[in-house]
Amino acid sequence: MSRLRAIAVLAANDLRLAVRDRAAFLWMLLLPLGLMWVFGQMNRGGPAPKVGLAVEDRDGGWLARALVAELPGEGIEITEVRPGAVPKPGEEPPPRTLVIPPGFTAGAVAGKQQTLRIEKASGARADFSLAAEVQAVKAIVRVVGRLAEVGAPRPGDPSGEGQRQAFAALAGRPALVTLAVSRAGRGKTVPAGFAQSVPGTLTMTVLMMTLIYGAVFLTLEKRQGMIRRQAMLPLARGTIFWGKLAGRFLIAAMQAGVLLLAGRFLFHVSWGRSPLGLALLLGAYLLAVAALSTLLGALLSTPEQASAVGWIGSMVLAALGGCWWPSEVVPKAVWKASHLLPTPWAMDGFHALLSFGRGAEAVLLPAGVLLAFAALFSLLGARYLRLE
Repeated sequence: MSRLRAIAVLAANDLRLAVRDRAAFLWMLLLPLGLMWVFGQMNRGGPAPKVGLAVEDRDGGWLARALVAELPGEGIEITEVRPGAVPKPGEEPPPRTLVIPPGFTAGAVAGKQQTLRIEKASGARADFSLAAEVQAVKAIVRVVGRLAEVGAPRPGDPSGEGQRQAFAALAGRPALVTLAVSRAGRGKTVPAGFAQSVPGTLTMTVLMMTLIYGAVFLTLEKRQGMIRRQAMLPLARGTIFWGKLAGRFLIAAMQAGVLLLAGRFLFHVSWGRSPLGLALLLGAYLLAVAALSTLLGALLSTPEQASAVGWIGSMVLAALGGCWWPSEVVPKAVWKASHLLPTPWAMDGFHALLSFGRGAEAVLLPAGVLLAFAALFSLLGARYLRLE
């Protein structure tokens, strides 16, 4: 039997054991899909809530209507209420209401000072109320500025119709001064929703299941003497080790393949514009995880130890690796220090492809580091795996 064929036979045997285990199917496939959905719903983000501002126009004049028309703005939701209206039973009163007093139009046109007030309900958010006050002040400034430009009613226009028409014409005039806002430098959107949960869950669960099942199967083989019997075959020590490593790689690849398809067709997550970059990154990560699983199986003695270490270790690596939350919310010093582990490099690469639309060049460094982790874990695993 050639060496490559022997490695393939050993790897296929490990994959067969994993597929036959119903509990493994549940943990490796159904659980990750549930976690993707739960974390995706929890971290959806979305637009900021709008500031609600009700308007009670007790005047009804043309200047009051002009003021109401100026109130809407970005992030502000304006609703009008009838003067003296009482909320229906079970209906919540508006959190804040701008009251325009009777005689507002006549008094303002005559040059008399007018007072508007914002009535706040108990429990109204202070920051939202402040935003509503700022929006009201902006509207007042615009209305007063146009009114000052129009001037007082002419003697031949006692009804003020000409003043109203001139005011309306100014309202339709293009702004004399505009403010252009653009992004300075290269900004990054913080990944949220399924864009964070799908790659994060894939990274975490592939690591978790490969560590647990890969190490558990290897410790069982040592306990039951399968490793010793394999060592009696005309196989080199390195062939047996690479067979075990390849088996864990196939287990991880099977799980990752299903989760990739689920992310694309169930959660509608784009895996980026570079299939080559995705294949390079994912292959390097799977190899690092498989090597780490083989190392744990070589070091540990019992399946119970393998299960506990695999579970706890994967949780720690997932938390520090940005699988549960975006790296942007972690202190920069902590995130840099976490790159002594493999998971942050995988998440960096996934987000470069998914969230920021970069090409294969963006994953060369993460993939290279992951391959270095794979080489280190493989060397240690080959050294500590005992065949007797």
